[in-house]
Amino acid sequence: MPTDEDKFCQYCIFPCNDLPSDHETSMYNAKGLLHMKKLLLVVVCLYMFVYDTYAQSPEIRTWEAEIGAGIAFGGNKLNFDHTYPGASFLMEGRYNFTRLPIDVGLQIHANLLNRESEHAKKMNFKSWNILGVSDYNVFRTSRVSLFAGAGFGYAFHTGSAPVSFDNTQSDWSGLSSTGERHDVCFMPRIGAEFFHHIRTTFDYRLQEKANRHFTFTLGFVFGGGRK
Repeated sequence: MPTDEDKFCQYCIFPCNDLPSDHETSMYNAKGLLHMKKLLLVVVCLYMFVYDTYAQSPEIRTWEAEIGAGIAFGGNKLNFDHTYPGASFLMEGRYNFTRLPIDVGLQIHANLLNRESEHAKKMNFKSWNILGVSDYNVFRTSRVSLFAGAGFGYAFHTGSAPVSFDNTQSDWSGLSSTGERHDVCFMPRIGAEFFHHIRTTFDYRLQEKANRHFTFTLGFVFGGGRK
């Protein structure tokens, strides 16, 4: 019979001092096996959670359209004294892949940025975008969908009045604010869609320096939703 001085191992029912000399090695192997079992259990639970989330997500309609408005902000001041937020408007059509958490579409977007200086007074910088867009739905349920995506396409810019600056001003970089200008635009974005009809989006439009800016919009979605 073991005495009170005998120390018991958590992996067996016999006192450790009565076991073979390689018991310590066996104990470490048992600990490693236990940790592997715990890790495997966590992975299985995570897989079941992700599978259950998408399995219980409602089947959605393939086509949807969005109309939205918001603000454009964060534009470079260039050599103006001030820059102010402006209006932003968009229309977008999307195709939802029913078996994948992905959608693709086409967006038409217009925005206005305001800049002001003592010499040029207040000027409006307008830009239009026609972009191919795609989103990946990171999380999708019957009430909310979180997404991240991007767009790429055509950009068209105009200024409200002619103004000239010399090229010694590095921020301006020789850009002209008058006339029409054509460019390309790359737009990363993130957002959330609620109840398949209310959509909030935050993006950054990387295009001509005078018209680069952030945009936050609130849109209403037609279509989509459950079948």
